[in-house]
Amino acid sequence: MYKSIYISLKTQPGKGYFFAFAASLALASSFIFSKSALSLVDLILFGFAWFGIGAILNTIWLVLKFKKNLLTSFKGKILLNAIVIAVLEGLATVSFYLAIQKMENPAVVSFIGNLGPVLVTIMGITLLAEKYNRIQLLGIVLALGGVFAITFRPGSELQNFFQPGSQYVVFASVLFSVATIVARKNKERLNPELMSTIRSFLLFFVFALIVLVSHRELNYNREVWQIIIIGSFLETLLTIVFAYQALRYIEAAKTSLIISTKAVWVLIMAYFFLNTFPGTLELVGGSFSIIGIILISLGGNQRSSKI
Repeated sequence: MYKSIYISLKTQPGKGYFFAFAASLALASSFIFSKSALSLVDLILFGFAWFGIGAILNTIWLVLKFKKNLLTSFKGKILLNAIVIAVLEGLATVSFYLAIQKMENPAVVSFIGNLGPVLVTIMGITLLAEKYNRIQLLGIVLALGGVFAITFRPGSELQNFFQPGSQYVVFASVLFSVATIVARKNKERLNPELMSTIRSFLLFFVFALIVLVSHRELNYNREVWQIIIIGSFLETLLTIVFAYQALRYIEAAKTSLIISTKAVWVLIMAYFFLNTFPGTLELVGGSFSIIGIILISLGGNQRSSKI
């Protein structure tokens, strides 16, 4: 059994699935670390350290990977597009971590985050005139229904109709989707490692500016530093590297589908490490959102095979 698994991992698709699965686990783990860190420090101190470390790690990776071609590889319109996308993703990231801070269970944040691929599909259809089929349409309906079920609070007044913090995830999903559409619309190959580095530097600069203006003291104990260093390594660098490696061996739709399973891993990790578990309605909604994402991805593959 182990020998067959080892042989399958040596194949091109096997390597792709391995890296995509590793990216999903790394991203899911970063949810747990960020939630733990945000329970010990506020968002400003968290962002300053998290993205400062991310900027350093990404710079080291870029220098080691590209060496002499570092400056000549990223210039002109490619660099400009990368900056625009990084700004959008930067705003989305801040909103996303604000949601993690506000909401009790990071698994719920991850489930609502499945709105992103749905919005990308809708924007692709309406803005880029991309084709769709019935499977994708069913996936959109299921995913949207699932997200609504997660955020819905039965018996609440109108102003408390949705879970506190869910609006930040929705806002982040919209911005991430717009960034994806901008990337699709441009023909240049945007380097994900460069975009991750720009995003980390941009967010570090913003949080550093806030720290200076507000005269905050950088009070971090050893536990906080350990959590932030590991979490930043997982989110700002390792997830990007693994996802990029996966794209070398398997299609983007399959990579995206495997990474979208992060919500399941966040759910399991949150239960064991944070002692939190979603309610029944949140679990049902989360399941529908994942099924919807699967149908959207399968529908995209089916459409491509017809062309």
